[in-house]
Amino acid sequence: MGAVGFGSIFFIHDKYTLFISFALIGCAWAAMNAFPFTFLTNAIEDSANMGTYLGLFNSSICLPQIVASIASFAIFPLLGSHMPTMLLLSGIFLAVGAASVGIVKEVWARKAA
Repeated sequence: MGAVGFGSIFFIHDKYTLFISFALIGCAWAAMNAFPFTFLTNAIEDSANMGTYLGLFNSSICLPQIVASIASFAIFPLLGSHMPTMLLLSGIFLAVGAASVGIVKEVWARKAA
């Protein structure tokens, strides 16, 4: 949904129709914030090192955002300093990311009764 939202910004020029694009991005953003944290907390339930794991998880979320922000200073001029083109590229990367999530397997720990 987010990839379609980002990609559609390149093609839509009506400010009212863009509400649909941003609603799709918002739905994807909510999922991107909730699901990874839920998977992690389910996997490390009752762990003595839970704080360490959550800190490492936070780093794995923050560092790519920092790298992407720095890289955008080089990418944006290459795309003609045109923000809709940058958002189209964002949609493409989000679609690739969404497709690659299928290789991530969630392990559910079973507790003995």
